[in-house]
Amino acid sequence: MAALEPYAPPPQTNEELDWIELEALDISLLDHLDGKDVLAKQVLRFINKNGFFHVVGHGITDEQVNRQYAIAKAFFGIPLEEKLKYLCRSEVGDFRGYKPQSTGDLAGRDNDERYNIPKFTPEHERPHPQVILDHLEEIKEFSLHIHNRILLPLLRLFAYVLEIDEEYLINIHRYEAKGLEYLRYMQYHPRTVEQDQQLNNIWARGHTDYNTLTFLFHQPVAGLQVQNSDSGKWNYVKSNPGAIIVNIADALEYLSGGFLKSTVHRVVRPPEDQANQPRLSLIYFARPEANVTMKPVKSPLLERLGLQLPDADLKALENISAEEWARARIAKDHRYRTGVVKAEEKEIIAGVHQKFYH
Repeated sequence: MAALEPYAPPPQTNEELDWIELEALDISLLDHLDGKDVLAKQVLRFINKNGFFHVVGHGITDEQVNRQYAIAKAFFGIPLEEKLKYLCRSEVGDFRGYKPQSTGDLAGRDNDERYNIPKFTPEHERPHPQVILDHLEEIKEFSLHIHNRILLPLLRLFAYVLEIDEEYLINIHRYEAKGLEYLRYMQYHPRTVEQDQQLNNIWARGHTDYNTLTFLFHQPVAGLQVQNSDSGKWNYVKSNPGAIIVNIADALEYLSGGFLKSTVHRVVRPPEDQANQPRLSLIYFARPEANVTMKPVKSPLLERLGLQLPDADLKALENISAEEWARARIAKDHRYRTGVVKAEEKEIIAGVHQKFYH
């Protein structure tokens, strides 16, 4: 086993940016007698304004995060021809494995490369490059910590806020069940000023994620922006050591009847003091189990507030499974990214449309 080159995060930008203020949920409070009520009140204060928030008190050290980045950096450093042996099949909605950066005329649509490592369950057993195999046990330990000690407590908290059985969301996110949950190593490649100007400085167009919750680990190269739901203005999201950035995604929005809002975000060209280096990211995508239907929970809170999703979408999705939803979105994005279609397709599945935020 070759030794990993130690990873140290790059410094924060010195530029003055328009940062958004995010709430921080300290999930270690859930171990205290009244901690659940404290956090529930906090969630109710901010959740309909901004589906991005920080999580602290999560039990993962900066050293563990940097170790994952060291593995990611080692992976992206291996020859392209080797990485291509582990190509994902995004054309059929399967993101397990490697997705290369697009080049040539399509480079403006897709400026990153990714390696997605799925759940450590029998259905996902698959080949990996040697650098991943050498560190598979610690990747597994890291992934399981996220699922069991961060995702599940948050799902219990959200169920409590929705005034439903606190195990309801847990029971449709069982790790051992069939599903498309995965850890992602991701690297954006820097472009010249001229290249970025031609693309309005956009590295990843405005979008919502299509899973339950997305966990973004400390990554100080600025570029992530969230759209203000009231003004439509884009604000930078600051990544702080020790804090995980979490965003609510489409599946949880539908399951919560629109109460928990899927967050619109994008990635833009970093500030000039960071623009010449790759932007390495470590992300975990939590998803409902494959067979879970995208049907809102029955909740006293929702009954009082009223469902907040279009009736047509609710009707269309009530018999669509979480796996069908995710695969349709991945395959649709693949077609545009690879030039199979010339324009962005609106429909995701069953007449439900994706919104675009340019």
